[in-house]
Amino acid sequence: MAAGGYVGKYLSVDLKKGKIEQFDFDDDTKRKYIGGYGIGCKYIYENQKPGIDPLGKENILAFISGPINGTTIPGSPRYTVCGKSPLTGGWGDSNCGGSFGPRMKMAGFDGVFFNGKSEKPVYLLLDNGEAKIMDAGGLWGKDTYEADDIIRERYGKNAEAALIGPGGEMQTLIACIVNRKGKVAGRSGMGAVMGSKNLKAVVANGSMKIPVANKDLFDEVRKQFIEDIKNDYGDAAWAAHGGTPTVVEFGIDEQDSPIKNWAGVTADMGDYSAFKYDNIKKYIVKRETCWGCPIACWDRVMLDNGKYTIKEPEHIPEYETTAMFGALCLNTSYESIIKCNDLCNRYGIDTISTGAIVAFAIECFENGVINKSDTEGIILSWGNHETIVKLTEKIVKREGIGEILADGIMRASQKFGKASEEYAMHIGGQELPAHDTRWDPSLALVYHLDPTPGRHTQALQNLGHKDIDQVFPGIDFSFCAGGNKEQSLGRAKETKIMFNLMHLINEMGMCMFSSGCTDIRNLAKIFEATTGFNTDINELNLAGERIMNLRQAFNLREGINQLKFKVPDRIIGKPPLSDGKTKGVVLDYNNMVTEFYNEMDWDLKTSKPSKAKLRELGLDWLVKDLK
Repeated sequence: MAAGGYVGKYLSVDLKKGKIEQFDFDDDTKRKYIGGYGIGCKYIYENQKPGIDPLGKENILAFISGPINGTTIPGSPRYTVCGKSPLTGGWGDSNCGGSFGPRMKMAGFDGVFFNGKSEKPVYLLLDNGEAKIMDAGGLWGKDTYEADDIIRERYGKNAEAALIGPGGEMQTLIACIVNRKGKVAGRSGMGAVMGSKNLKAVVANGSMKIPVANKDLFDEVRKQFIEDIKNDYGDAAWAAHGGTPTVVEFGIDEQDSPIKNWAGVTADMGDYSAFKYDNIKKYIVKRETCWGCPIACWDRVMLDNGKYTIKEPEHIPEYETTAMFGALCLNTSYESIIKCNDLCNRYGIDTISTGAIVAFAIECFENGVINKSDTEGIILSWGNHETIVKLTEKIVKREGIGEILADGIMRASQKFGKASEEYAMHIGGQELPAHDTRWDPSLALVYHLDPTPGRHTQALQNLGHKDIDQVFPGIDFSFCAGGNKEQSLGRAKETKIMFNLMHLINEMGMCMFSSGCTDIRNLAKIFEATTGFNTDINELNLAGERIMNLRQAFNLREGINQLKFKVPDRIIGKPPLSDGKTKGVVLDYNNMVTEFYNEMDWDLKTSKPSKAKLRELGLDWLVKDLK
């Protein structure tokens, strides 16, 4: 009998043999690893040899839900794709909203683990408890929106597909996985892994009801959650009133948004009034929401005339996308950003990485590292939205210089030579996102030291929980969300908890924004009501730490020690910026790392968790591997 919140069915799919096997995890595993990349990493660690090719048949690719997916808890749509990353060579995972996660559960499955490679393009159909491998010949070569339309015509409007576009089919290393026409599992290159297996899509079609263990408690905490949202608790104050596009202008004002490839300041932007939310709103044609969420924090936008027309209403560019193609490139044309977003989403390419790559290429061109012969006559320059769109199109299509740039900054920099390294804003092969570490220095630790580097959603730094001081007394949370930016040290304890809580939220299947719209202790009540596991926030905080350490062990087994990653000088304030809200901020970074490793109980040379830490977390089974 499955615990509440789980339907009790996972699948192992051998694409080479066309064989599907069903299994389940025991309740102890579910309680300790929850779902998503917690359960995903445990299974892959135990069933995959180290050293395999990320684009080879032995790489296991997982689509995993969380226990609250498919329930009526607000903001519970998020599923995880995970496996070995072809971009970094280590652990890879990507978390995504929309409707696919809940629909996979309602189709009768908690998750799917793919191995092997199909001889021809296929997709997996999950349909009310049945699973079948289907011919994808008619879908291969289609962009993600075209393929989505075909699938809905076949299986009905409630069918949800997580699928790749031409980017994934070409095994572009920054390829992503798309559902709901613009909801994207973007980081770690998981779309390339999917393409390497000739797997076009996972299609979920179902209407099964997800069981909850304690309906009375579930109804009580759900009611409180909805009241909190109505009363603008925490993140609800902005999430329910436009979502991340409402903070684009703020990001530039505060220099939270990296500007001019991390070397610029607010004054370099000139007139950026196009990013005022009142100006962004004029492109909105429809308000949307993820599965069953009353917050409704996103929209569709349309460009049906002018230079950058698009075929149909497109997912509004989120903050990250707008900041990467905007401030990072000194681009103030919002319409060009909508176009770049549409190109990336249709081809199935990560917008964060693509924006970073465009900025890198512009700076390389400006400094003579590359020239017109490399770019086929395109003159790359800061703020030139026409060339930004042209270069984006070359990247998504792998044409011309796009063939080099499409596999990420690290590999492009290796080909361009040593002169380009100063401009290569990545850590461990993953392009850096759109929150500046000089505005929130704790993010430097997040970008560098999480087992999936270069990620802004692996710690809960933009804190909405006003009650957290009561939950974790004695911890200074004033460092979060740009607080005390001049102070480098003393951050380790809050950063560790922010990591743990974010892993918890991801694995439950909850949106990080919705999680900030209620008292954090309600997360434990939601988990208990759904699963039946009698727990509290401290136990769940420990589960987050367990998952962090398991992902760390995966990387160590692959020979990856993140202390050996090169951290770009710019992100730690070398040289310091000369103007703006982060003027003069320089991180005492070596000591920050020492503090954090001591707090994590990780070795300062090898990055290994101590034996005592592994045993404390119930990870004794890893001790032998990490000798």
